[in-house]
Amino acid sequence: MVKSKKEKEKNRRKVKFIRRYIVFVSKDHYNPLGIVRTLGEAHIKPIVVVVKGEPKLVSKSRYVKIKHFVDSPEDGLKLILSKYAVSKTEKSFILTGDDVTVSLLDMHYNELKDYFYFYNAGENGRIRQFMNKDVLNHLALKHGFNVPRTWKVSPGEIPEDLEYPIITKATHSFGAEWKNIVFICRNEEDLCEAFKKIKSEKILLQQYIEKTDEQSYEGFSVNHGKNVFFSVQNNEVYHLKDKYAPFWRNKNVHDKSFTAKASRMLAEIGFEGIFEFEFIVGADKKLYFLEINFRNTANGWTTTVAGMPSATLWCASMLEGKIVNGCYKEIPDGFTTMAECFDYDVRVKTGRISRREWMKQYKKANAKLYRGRKDIRPFFSFLWYKYTKMRVEKKYGKGKGERIMELIIILFLGGWIFIGGYLSYRNIRKEYRGDETK
Repeated sequence: MVKSKKEKEKNRRKVKFIRRYIVFVSKDHYNPLGIVRTLGEAHIKPIVVVVKGEPKLVSKSRYVKIKHFVDSPEDGLKLILSKYAVSKTEKSFILTGDDVTVSLLDMHYNELKDYFYFYNAGENGRIRQFMNKDVLNHLALKHGFNVPRTWKVSPGEIPEDLEYPIITKATHSFGAEWKNIVFICRNEEDLCEAFKKIKSEKILLQQYIEKTDEQSYEGFSVNHGKNVFFSVQNNEVYHLKDKYAPFWRNKNVHDKSFTAKASRMLAEIGFEGIFEFEFIVGADKKLYFLEINFRNTANGWTTTVAGMPSATLWCASMLEGKIVNGCYKEIPDGFTTMAECFDYDVRVKTGRISRREWMKQYKKANAKLYRGRKDIRPFFSFLWYKYTKMRVEKKYGKGKGERIMELIIILFLGGWIFIGGYLSYRNIRKEYRGDETK
């Protein structure tokens, strides 16, 4: 019996919509991988929407349910809206680990808000407004944090009251060259040389603080910043001059002065989502504000291993409309997190530490960003990329490196086909000779 259109529609409505957990990735690395692993360990198999590129980490995870590969973040957003903007009563989650996707979702807040939970500040473009480092610095000053003195200028413009040394920075933490315009300038000559390499219309010149440590705080907020939970404080295990060290000591957050100021900032922004506050510790032992990352970061995986998983606790708190009970867990003394592949290059390859000593520290590390706990395929995928394609591209350049890798793969596969064919030929020939002797 053929069912009528009305019966089909009635049956379709009976099917209960299942809430989706979508991890949206513009650049594949261990930040979003930590989200996928956190969801997976909570028995939630996420959908991943990944912008095509190398290396491949998130898409290799055993926890992924559905993979979508897209050409750009904009294409990813279109796909999410077309396939998953389904239910207004059982809203799905979009979780992100980079500034590009956070900014993109923020600019489409009105389109997304009825169908999805995602990091937001209650209106179109409000997070992006506070991704402007100049705006965020003023807010940090307002709420009592120390902020290095900062000037906003056009390249070539030198303020009369500028004091050296300074560091050049992008106004926003996204865009084509935001990581490529960081220069430490100890005099006017250094600054003029830096200006020649900068194409942005506006940049920041900031008082350069000789750091002795980096300090950051993980947490999440709901009800547009009215309810906040701080989970983990991170500090460097060792110090790298002018770079961040990929090995951290982790402990609980007990600084009430910090939590009060940070909570007021989040409430004024109206932010609900996962975040990280970043500071540097100067030679004067003072804490200097750097930025807020309005997203999951490297140490998001730390929160999971420490028993306070930001990704799943934030999702549960959004559904409850408050910070869920039982979030706090005591972190044991000596707890550490390592970005092991990065850390190995920084210390073992440069001779800062022996391979044997590094292995001892690696084994003791509680949270490993590449290796994870029960999900090893992304780790091996990265190692393959690092010791093949990355090495070739570094030596010959990206375009030429890609062509060389393609040639190597073709030769490798061709070699296997040839060997397989030759062995088959030998077997057939042996069988033929055997038949002849009979």
